[in-house]
Amino acid sequence: HTFYIIITANMSRFSDNWLLDKVMFDYVQGGSCACCGFPHLFAPGGLEGLINAMSDLETDSKTHEINAAKASPWPEDMRDQIWGDRLLLRFKMKKEMKVYGAFLEEVVKDDAASKNIVTNNDDETNVAIQDAIPILHHFCTTQLSPHELGQIFSLQRSGLTEILKSKYKITSAYAIVFCAVVEQLSNFNHTGYGVDAPPCCNSGVDDEEELFETVLNYSSRGQGFNLVVAENIIEEDCEEEWKVNQETLGIFLKRMISLAGPTLLARAAKAADDDDNNDDSSNDGAENGDGQTNGSNNKPSFRSDRRVARLMIARYWADRLIEKYRSVQGQGVDNQSST
Repeated sequence: HTFYIIITANMSRFSDNWLLDKVMFDYVQGGSCACCGFPHLFAPGGLEGLINAMSDLETDSKTHEINAAKASPWPEDMRDQIWGDRLLLRFKMKKEMKVYGAFLEEVVKDDAASKNIVTNNDDETNVAIQDAIPILHHFCTTQLSPHELGQIFSLQRSGLTEILKSKYKITSAYAIVFCAVVEQLSNFNHTGYGVDAPPCCNSGVDDEEELFETVLNYSSRGQGFNLVVAENIIEEDCEEEWKVNQETLGIFLKRMISLAGPTLLARAAKAADDDDNNDDSSNDGAENGDGQTNGSNNKPSFRSDRRVARLMIARYWADRLIEKYRSVQGQGVDNQSST
């Protein structure tokens, strides 16, 4: 215990080195929260067998993933569990992308049939999911009150770890990493790190993740992770009034389109980031608040894990909006049937 306190006292709070030592400490203790209790299970063939079996993961090089894992300072059994479930989580999340694509196509086709919103393509047979942006924007601003819309965009910190445990059935050593990553994410402004999203290949075109990251907030008082999609405007001599923040809403809807793929996590240009899912990348090292780089100490960065956590947040809010959209649309159908 004393060693842990001394180490953390001499490093930047909530940095990747802090996270690394916190995970090691919590692993030895058997997990610091309810979501982190886990059985010690191992995949046949070890880490290399698991990585080689998942050839369709978001990675440019299986060898690169294996080498990065071997450079980890964690004990071998702990390392294998963490990397195994890290890859398994992304594999499961990638399979879910089609759900968002199907919903967005549904939105565009429904509108093309009703001709409510003019989009770039009103042909039901040739669907461009980007056309869902103005349609969903119209829904959010006309079918929901600003206050009702704002209530969608909040998620407690514990909600993220519960999603990992209940939805993705991951309660191994990676659950400890994820808990620590979520804590780091909630204190991200203290790390001194830059934006985690990679530099866009086409500036202003493929920046959905970066924009979402910049507007994502965390409040320890009530809301947890949140977006300011609706604001309570109080002007002099006027009653308070809720108004939609059009810019933030637009950023989220743009991020929602990207949930359909084609990749789970956006990639930078090849020269800038050869493998986005490699946590031993020199690009990550440049963001370390303590001035150290992964190339010099072989310690992993958790940039990629933070990106996955933010992706999980975006999906949670997208799921809530989808539920609200289908509920309202269903009520409209019922009303038409009754008349």
